[in-house]
This record gives sequence, structure tokens and C-alpha cells, in this order.
Amino acid sequence: MVWKVLLLGVPLYTNLGFLGFCNISLIQSDGKNLIYDPGHFGNKEALLNSLKSIGLSVSDIDGVIVSHLHYDHSLNSLIFPKAKVYVSQREVEYALRGTSDPYIVNYLPTLLKDKLVKVKNGDEIYGLKFILLPGHTAGTMGTLYDDVLFVGDAIKYISDAKRRKTSFAYYNIDEANESINRALSIGKVIVPGHDIPFKIDGSTITPLVEYKNELIVYLKNNINIITKMEY
Repeated sequence: MVWKVLLLGVPLYTNLGFLGFCNISLIQSDGKNLIYDPGHFGNKEALLNSLKSIGLSVSDIDGVIVSHLHYDHSLNSLIFPKAKVYVSQREVEYALRGTSDPYIVNYLPTLLKDKLVKVKNGDEIYGLKFILLPGHTAGTMGTLYDDVLFVGDAIKYISDAKRRKTSFAYYNIDEANESINRALSIGKVIVPGHDIPFKIDGSTITPLVEYKNELIVYLKNNINIITKMEY
């Protein structure tokens, strides 16, 4: 299998709300091109350009795996014409039953119609295994291939992994913290929701050196930017 992060997410939150750029990853396994967490329309153009740079288009994608139905991870699942979209059954039920979660796209399962494939913990496709990691949302789902675990916002930031505690949980904080510890016990390499992929060696967590957070901001008017760093 070959995998790479097509667009690197950023660990960034503003006083106006969350700036939702997640890690968007390509997984090539069993002759299939799969996207894990396709992002949202705000990074659609960048995603298309990233695919083009490696000789792929949206029509070359066979499947899209959505870790959870928050807008910043899921909306671009609509742009792949041939792809099945894999979401945990528990997450679909969570979205459709009328949750107060402010970021859930509860209409997305209906829009996807026949493309939607609801999966459960332990299900496998193309050499990948689905692992339920609830807490951030009710049905947040990781995907494991060999020793690489893609976790979505079950682990949002490297700091969450180091603390073994979540920054955000919209469903259940205790389950979210349990899922962090479970994920860290399974994967040797973790691709988190909004931060640099990292490797685990015992209790040591180290960012993968080939990735680096970078955000270029273009300002159109006079805007006062106050930067606060959290580690």
C-alpha cells in the first residue's frame, strides 16, 4: 500500500470559530484509490490541484472514507462521481436522529443516496480495517492498514495524543479519551485530524519529518491578528 497526505490540516482555532482544514489522505490499496476524509468546499480547489499533481482526478477515486460527518471532513465526498462513501453506521444514526452537534452535516447521508455504504467496527475492505473510535462524535471511525491508523478527530492534535486527553468532544468526553488511548495502542503511525502525522515508539510521540505545518494567510483589509500558541 502507498499512502500520503494530499493536504495537511492545521491545528488552528479562531475567536470566530474553527478553521476547518483537516488532513486529507490518499490510500492506494488492492489496486484502489481511496480518500480518507475529503475535506470541505473551502479546500476543494486545493484538493483537485493536489490530485492533479500526482496524475489523478476525481473520477479515479474508487472510495471515500469519512471518519465522521462534521462538515470539515465530509462535504467533499460529493465530488467523486464513481466513489462509494464509507461511513460508520453509528455515525449515520447519530446524524439522522437530530443531534445538537453544531458541525454535523445531517443531510449528507440523504444526498449521497446509493453511494453511501454503512460499515461497522471490524469490517474490512481492500486490505483496510475499520475501527470505531467514538467520543468526538458518536460514530467517529478510524481506518487501519498494517501499522498506520487514520483516526480523524478521534485524535485531533498531537498535543491531544501526548496528554491522552481530547480537546473537543461533541458526543462523550469519556469515550473520546478512551478512544485516544485505544488508537495509540493500535497504530505505530497515526494520521490525526488536524495536525502532522506522527509515529509512536513506546511512550514517545514524534512527528513524521516529511510533514510540516504551514499556513499562508492573505489579508485584504486591516486585520489585527493575535497569535496564541498551545503545545
